[in-house]
Amino acid sequence: VREWVKEGGALFLIVDHMPMPGAAERLGAAFGARWSNGFAVDEKVSANPLVFKRDDGSLKDHRITRGRSAGEKVESVATFTGSAFRVEEGKAEPLLVLHDRIVSLEPQTAWQFTPETKRLPVGGWYQGAVLRHGKGRVALFGEAAMFTAQLAGPNRTPAGMNTPVAARNPQFLLNVLHWLSGKL
Repeated sequence: VREWVKEGGALFLIVDHMPMPGAAERLGAAFGARWSNGFAVDEKVSANPLVFKRDDGSLKDHRITRGRSAGEKVESVATFTGSAFRVEEGKAEPLLVLHDRIVSLEPQTAWQFTPETKRLPVGGWYQGAVLRHGKGRVALFGEAAMFTAQLAGPNRTPAGMNTPVAARNPQFLLNVLHWLSGKL
């Protein structure tokens, strides 16, 4: 995959919360990314989502967030748990940068949290970044639900792009795909 990207391929790597970071560890490392095998959360806020905003600097200015026109500009993006990652210095262009209050909860078993669960501070880490590798492009994301439109549970509660706070997520996704294809 690394050589294919180097020769002009495009990779959209989405790694959700634990246990997915562990499963994607080698593929991410091939492009300089290191994931925390946990759940990126703000423990001071009892509910998701995490909202990345241009005006607070957590959503970075980039061709992807600017789009090709004013109608494609993205001012905020919402994510729903996911994981945190770092990329070797100078290799990536950040898009979604986690606030200082975010931690990665790293339980022994997915979704089983105790007071003893390891908590790794991940402020300044990424939940979204892009990079060029040779002639190719790579988009890295530590969250999957942000790119889905779900109706969850028996009440069919809107989740992912269906939530009002994620209203610009569809445009953000389209902009990422345009960047990967070279349109941006």
